[in-house]
Amino acid sequence: MALRSSTGGTQASSDGTSLTRVVRAAAAILLLIFAVPLILGIASSIGSPAVITLIVSTLLLQAGAAVVGLGFGLHPLVTLALVTSVAAGIMLVIFELSDLLASRSARFNSLLQKIDEKTKNVDYFRKYGVLILIPIIWIPGIALYGTPIVARLFQYPRTLSVLCMLIGWLIASAVVMAMALGIVSLAF
Repeated sequence: MALRSSTGGTQASSDGTSLTRVVRAAAAILLLIFAVPLILGIASSIGSPAVITLIVSTLLLQAGAAVVGLGFGLHPLVTLALVTSVAAGIMLVIFELSDLLASRSARFNSLLQKIDEKTKNVDYFRKYGVLILIPIIWIPGIALYGTPIVARLFQYPRTLSVLCMLIGWLIASAVVMAMALGIVSLAF
């Protein structure tokens, strides 16, 4: 006999959904964080150690990892493609894990409902609010790991959220690379 979960479904169906989310997160890790960068590395004649270093640098330095790629002498577009693949994987993993949390936590669902109640009457926020994800990904401390959580809290459509986050990521990485190459310098 299946037990009722806090979300109204049966425990068995909730476990199946949880397993699906874990499998999706694992697939994003394997495909976008490891396989795509390694394939790009092979296609660009970049050694696996350099690609793995760039993956780890992206996990730690986020958009700042672009400087590591340039330090290896990689073409800026190859560097951008490698770090963007890792970033997309991280975003999707965080979305899946936050969905898993939402399916298991009444407290998290309560927070989602409170935010929804406060923002539902603000049409502008509902219609254009997802665009705020573009600059949010530039903020140190929130950046790559916090922005998907912000998108989930405000319940923005996932595809549009990922698109906005990737645009913000590309801008941030391009600015970092431009500064590293001396194309752009800070005014101070």
